[in-house]
Amino acid sequence: MIPPASPAFDIRSRHDRDWVILTVTGDLDRSTAERLKAAVRTVWKVEPAGLVLDLAAVSFCDSAGLSALVYVLRGCQALDIGIALAAVEPRVERILSLTRLLSAFDRYQSVEEALDAGGDGQSSGSP
Repeated sequence: MIPPASPAFDIRSRHDRDWVILTVTGDLDRSTAERLKAAVRTVWKVEPAGLVLDLAAVSFCDSAGLSALVYVLRGCQALDIGIALAAVEPRVERILSLTRLLSAFDRYQSVEEALDAGGDGQSSGSP
């Protein structure tokens, strides 16, 4: 069952080149993690070359949010779809770093950098 929508949470999708960009706004937590997973499943159906998660407007991520990100990562890997994180907010980056998830993703300062890199694995994010 998908939890009720959080009024401050939103996911917007757009296409650029052969990639899909999901811009996530709001907290990524127990009440919103299923919405991210559902949005990504929709993306997988169009079989893009890659997926960029724009996290610039995500300032909080709990264990359910981390689980959703692992789900996205594993699904993209299984489907051979590139995955990148863009503009990760410092507090979320710290959580990802503490859980050692940050190193599993290519990450970039902006969506444009991620698209320019095209999933070549050359992350310009901080270590």
